[in-house]
Amino acid sequence: MRAFWLLLLLLAPLAMAEIYKTVDKDGRTVYTDKPKTENAEKVELRGLNTVPGAQPLPDSSPASSFDSRPARVEYKIDIISPRSDVTIPVGQRDLAIAAVLQPSLEEGHLLVYFMNGELLEETTMSNIIVKDVPRGTHTLVVEAIDANGQSLGISPPVIVNVIRTVVKKNAPPKPTPK
Repeated sequence: MRAFWLLLLLLAPLAMAEIYKTVDKDGRTVYTDKPKTENAEKVELRGLNTVPGAQPLPDSSPASSFDSRPARVEYKIDIISPRSDVTIPVGQRDLAIAAVLQPSLEEGHLLVYFMNGELLEETTMSNIIVKDVPRGTHTLVVEAIDANGQSLGISPPVIVNVIRTVVKKNAPPKPTPK
């Protein structure tokens, strides 16, 4: 906090204000722009040291500068198979997921496939096959990422319902009273 006040004191000549120094009843030194008591002492501050800034190089102007970083790509991704709210029949064990994206996937970028928020696969392929999908309702999402794992686009979620047969065992026979 004292450093803040000292900085203000050093900048005061620029504002052409007068600075007064007093000692309060607790022995603390106080600096103000108005004398609080008749014992206030006017402070003469030294001039500030200044250094001129460096001149910009001729070819460093924004018009002539070249940004070597590639522009960030934003992908539009859609899952085209399966369709949303589709029911996968009993006999179909595997689930094919196919996506389309615009623009085409650039080098170093990946497509990441998720089911119910869990990672299925990271690949450059626009389609994958998920083996033995369990029964139930599942949410599918495909996301494009760069080499640093930063998201470059994500598909709208697709919901699929998988039906599986359930084999129930017969209950053991109940003993009959004699």
